[in-house]
Amino acid sequence: MEKFRLSVYMVIGIIIILIVFTLLKSWFVYDRGIELAKHPSNNSQTVYVEPDDDLVEHSSVAWGKFLYYPLGLNRDRENFGPRKTLNHAQNLVFVDLQTGRNRKVFNKSVYIWDYFYGAEPEKSNSESENSELLQTDLFLGLKTGKKFIIVGMPEDTNKDGYLNQKDSKKVFVYDPGLDELLSVLPKKFYLEKILPETPENKLVMIVKREEETGAGKKKPNLPTLYIYDTLQKRGQMIERP
Repeated sequence: MEKFRLSVYMVIGIIIILIVFTLLKSWFVYDRGIELAKHPSNNSQTVYVEPDDDLVEHSSVAWGKFLYYPLGLNRDRENFGPRKTLNHAQNLVFVDLQTGRNRKVFNKSVYIWDYFYGAEPEKSNSESENSELLQTDLFLGLKTGKKFIIVGMPEDTNKDGYLNQKDSKKVFVYDPGLDELLSVLPKKFYLEKILPETPENKLVMIVKREEETGAGKKKPNLPTLYIYDTLQKRGQMIERP
């Protein structure tokens, strides 16, 4: 009887340890994010240790030409959005399979909330659906050419010393062929939502201007529409009526 009681206590203890580990992992990965450290130059720099298995575990090939893989990937499958998954990472590495050239997208680690690319217009729906089964980074209904869309938090907007999901989201378009990274939202505007099923070369987003600080009542900033042309590389704000 005593052995049985000890076994029950041991099982309960293991369950408690697993629950605590899961909660701590969630806090470190999703809430705490990437720590910012102050250096003598007074410039904020990100501090992290690059994992050494992302190439093996998470590498993929896009458009038959570019191999890419994230650094520090934590995939969040929460039935969120059209792809039912979010890709949290600290950076992306691209390798041109024809030339062998490789490079990081960002020159420092950021908190990537998600990254994806659109289906090629010439592909049929059935081909796109088959591709989706194999490629979780494909965003069906998005036709932005051979470019990656990256949603990330490059700035510590809430000033808590970390880059994480509590900070405001910026949107980047990365062209691996040109090795060109563009931040597409106007200054002081942040992403609320990306809309699928949009015209070719159009990235349609609901955005919101950051709230102003200071005394006195101010009119609240309402979300509005922003359309970015990935071919012309310019955006248009659609004011609310």
